[in-house]
Amino acid sequence: MNVKLGLKRILLLSFVGASFCAVSCDDDILNNLGSDETVTALKEALTIGAKTAATNLGQKDGYLGDAMVKIGMPKEVATVAELMNTSAGKTFLEAAGAKSLQTDNLVELMNRAAEKAAPEAAGIFSTAITKMSVADGEAILFGNYKSASADEEGNVTASFGSDKAATSYLYDNTYSGLQTTFGSVVTGTFDEVSVSGVTLNTAWSAFSSKYNEVASFKSSTKGKLAMTTLKAGLALAGKSALYDKVDAIQAVNTNLGEYVTGKALDGLFTKVADKEVDIRTNAAARTSDLLKRVFGRLDE
Repeated sequence: MNVKLGLKRILLLSFVGASFCAVSCDDDILNNLGSDETVTALKEALTIGAKTAATNLGQKDGYLGDAMVKIGMPKEVATVAELMNTSAGKTFLEAAGAKSLQTDNLVELMNRAAEKAAPEAAGIFSTAITKMSVADGEAILFGNYKSASADEEGNVTASFGSDKAATSYLYDNTYSGLQTTFGSVVTGTFDEVSVSGVTLNTAWSAFSSKYNEVASFKSSTKGKLAMTTLKAGLALAGKSALYDKVDAIQAVNTNLGEYVTGKALDGLFTKVADKEVDIRTNAAARTSDLLKRVFGRLDE
């Protein structure tokens, strides 16, 4: 009797254990599939964002006409432009032999270069997204991802936050690599875009040459006298802070390729983030069944 009872108990426990294992194993499989599905959906959303950003920013005035992503002047250009807007500054530049120093077309040329390069960004971003290993899709989906480069508020830049967690993750894991791959595309446009027949490389070369003359002039005997006059003139105009910028002028050290590439990438990430928000908050933007299933969880 005891042997039979023992056998029955063993068989019963085996059956219960097998049943439990079947249920729990199914749950594990479903959970794993769910996790994989979440990661796939996040990558799909980022790819859509990258393609949308590349298309929109690649149009004429895609960068130049959008205040959110427009590439502004490097600090050297900004200082000279400020000087040109004051009578004392114009007098100083003339004394330095830099009266003909041109800044007008540089901003347009930089933005045109970024616009020309932007269409290539879609493929570059897609490759980076495909290769990206996502550690915790659920945390990203529900906005709980904290960027490694975030500030105290959790932002990577002023535009990134919990509702742009996937973009923040993409930024953290691909930005440095994108600087190299996209950078070569951007710099390749510098001799292709032109305004009034002048290319970006030519304009920057002409600007930096004259700018370096100002840097050298400032420390000469004549330059020191001109700086004294400039300081008084700017003080009268209520622009004393500008004098400090001029006083700090040194030979141009801005790498224009790195500068334009960085600003162009910032603009692309801004637009990718905007599309992520759209997919998160707007059911109509979820253009596949996968996006509807995964991001639909945010509506619950």
